[in-house]
Amino acid sequence: MSGKVFGVALGPGDPELITVKALNCLKKSEKIYYPATQSSKGNQDSFSLVILKQLDVEEKKFIPINVPMSKDRSHAVKAYADLFLKVQKDVEEGKQVSVVSEGDISFFSTFSYLLEDFRKNSVDFEMIPGVPAFILGGSVGKLPLVTQNDKLLVAPDLENKPELKALLAQNQTVVLMKISKVREWIKEFIEESKLQFFYGEYLGTEKQFTCTDMDSLRDRQIPYFAILIFYGNK
Repeated sequence: MSGKVFGVALGPGDPELITVKALNCLKKSEKIYYPATQSSKGNQDSFSLVILKQLDVEEKKFIPINVPMSKDRSHAVKAYADLFLKVQKDVEEGKQVSVVSEGDISFFSTFSYLLEDFRKNSVDFEMIPGVPAFILGGSVGKLPLVTQNDKLLVAPDLENKPELKALLAQNQTVVLMKISKVREWIKEFIEESKLQFFYGEYLGTEKQFTCTDMDSLRDRQIPYFAILIFYGNK
């Protein structure tokens, strides 16, 4: 029996938004690797594990991929290299295993860092897509992300207000990911621009919070799992 690795998307957080195909794959998998961040004090945190525990899947299959919280990318590179070796061994032993990620499997996903090694070493793999947070945001916000000939841009980690202003001049909709990195100036930009926006954090979970007005956002602490959708050049 030949083994295979599956990159499985868990969706944005709501366990009902994982696809039927993804859930069936997890149930059949012998091992399920999930990403987890690890602080310098050894504390572990994993949004993927929170989602997994809400699914009808045996928890004994869950194996963390520990990635230290550090600006030094060498730690993450080593974690992904170690994961590849584990998965390669599983496949050689004929096992079906999954590597999961919240959102979509090809969108800012841990699995993306394994693809080159899979191809170089002829490891059989398949990717199962899912719903990313900004797609859920469009539905929760009850506004279309794009219509007709609109352009949509997804941007992480912008440098400053002029950069965002330039992007909004060229696109009808701009989605900002990882906005905790721009928290120092993003609220000021919203007040100055007076653009229509949707803010969402922990979408699809019990901690979900959304708003479309500055009064609700002004004093809020922006967490890592937050997005902003700007409706600009309409």
